[in-house]
Amino acid sequence: MIFDFFQRKPFGFNISDHSVELVSLGGPIERPKLFTLGREILEPFVVKEGKILAKEKLVIVLRKLIKNPQFGRMKTKKCIFSFPEQKSFIHIFELDKNFQKKDMEKIIKSEIASNFPFPLIDIYFDYRIINTEVILAACEKNILDGYLEVFQKTGLEVLAVEIELISLARAFLGKIKEETLLIGDMGALTTHLGIFTDGNLAVSISLPIGGEMLTQSLSKKLNISLSEAENFKQEIGLNPEKKEGKVFLILQKEIQRIIEEIQRMKDYFKKKTGKKIERVILGGGGAALPHVTEYLSENLEVPVLIGDPWKKINIDVLKKKEYFKQALQINPLLYGQSIGVALRGLMKNPTTVNVNLIKNTK
Repeated sequence: MIFDFFQRKPFGFNISDHSVELVSLGGPIERPKLFTLGREILEPFVVKEGKILAKEKLVIVLRKLIKNPQFGRMKTKKCIFSFPEQKSFIHIFELDKNFQKKDMEKIIKSEIASNFPFPLIDIYFDYRIINTEVILAACEKNILDGYLEVFQKTGLEVLAVEIELISLARAFLGKIKEETLLIGDMGALTTHLGIFTDGNLAVSISLPIGGEMLTQSLSKKLNISLSEAENFKQEIGLNPEKKEGKVFLILQKEIQRIIEEIQRMKDYFKKKTGKKIERVILGGGGAALPHVTEYLSENLEVPVLIGDPWKKINIDVLKKKEYFKQALQINPLLYGQSIGVALRGLMKNPTTVNVNLIKNTK
């Protein structure tokens, strides 16, 4: 009975251009237990740049994954969704010390009009006030409506929708609140960067640089197949001592763009707040690039490490005899966002604990 009780907690899931991941957790958030884990690769152009292009195909994938996840079983249709970063907008601003609550709606509308590229009528939004600072998040209605339509056809009950970086931070940071750090989500097609201070998102940006671009660059410049280029990327990465340094030099040029953007963010944030970035934490499949932490740390002059979304999760289910061999192939970095929103599902008020982009959709 305890198992069934915990399984009623909403599961977390994430959809990228490349794949779908879901995670179901149970128990108290201080000692969460993994119940279910699943991942499916999407065909090309089912989702592109965060927008659904083939709704029926995505419905089929979701139904299959929910019915037959790779590990465990699903016991609920309630869920929390981590919304694509490249299709969201975040604006963070300070409230006037003398502001009054009755003026909040007017203030938010004014900030939306001044800072977002779409009029109020065309977006969903939500905000969170922390002391005198406001985190305002939004997305285009037509983009989120596409996801909500797919979820309805799949039979899912979505309780909350939040932005990917916030989900990833929850998976990585745990109870660490005092540091100022930068989280980088290195995906297949994009890299998302966010500065977090006191556990809250302060600055974010997305770059059109991902693992597939690195592979394509190696393939083109070395005149080799994509599969061979992928092998070089995964086996050599940023090691200057292999293949006469050719792989290193090609990848270095692409990674340098990320370094330059992080440096700009560091400089901007220090000038604005006086705070320095103390650490960089990397997530996403691209974080597995060999020697990427050493290279970034040397260039940024701050410690860089790989995030561990498993660090506070009991994953004994993966050690079961029927799962053990398959579990050894899991890259936990691919599940960071899904773990983050699954953790939100364990909180006392998951619909209101942070920004919720479907708050005003009904």
